Amino acid sequence: MKIKPFELGRYFAKYEFSVKYLLSSSDCDGLAQSEVLSWADSETKPLWDNLKLGYTESLGLPLLREEIAKMYKGISADEVLITVPEEGIFIALNSLLDKGDHVICTWPGYQSLYEIVESLGCDVEKWQPSEKDNWEFDVNFLEEKIKPNTKLIIFNFPHNPTGYLPTKEDFQKIIEIAKKHNVHVFSDEMYRFLELNSEDRLPRILRGVRESDLTFRYV
Repeated sequence: MKIKPFELGRYFAKYEFSVKYLLSSSDCDGLAQSEVLSWADSETKPLWDNLKLGYTESLGLPLLREEIAKMYKGISADEVLITVPEEGIFIALNSLLDKGDHVICTWPGYQSLYEIVESLGCDVEKWQPSEKDNWEFDVNFLEEKIKPNTKLIIFNFPHNPTGYLPTKEDFQKIIEIAKKHNVHVFSDEMYRFLELNSEDRLPRILRGVRESDLTFRYV
């Protein structure tokens, strides 16, 4: 498999730590380790004090997987895999897709979300927002563009780079469209919890597959 260069990564490699003012990052400013440790309680502080730099289980530190599982309903730590973003995207898309599949993906966005799809020989349909309508992603686009060979819908909400967040009603429509056409959903929730208003936060989404029937669970 040959994947096109990750242009964003190369851009940051060249400029991120060499310019006086950096205005292009989409992540939050990092915290000093001392500040993080100041928040540790009596249970977690010893974990930091005795932390060793070495290998852990291939699925990730068991305690960390347990804590992540608590953020969802209906899953256990055994169903959690710890990865870096690009690695997780690569594994998921290679597991779900085959050459010739049709994929709908929000765009613009994180390059791995669509570039890996194209490298697999899939057809990518770019789902673009409307600048005139506050960068809204029109849900009707999905119904219009789904084909018999559509395998996956990829979206990233809150969206990077526009910050757009659909209403819960529109989010529900997206899921219903996917269920109607028996299409998988890949939900990139990298920026969840950064909403301006927590009441607008979308529910987490899990994909559960039983035989050939696709079901979606809100958590």
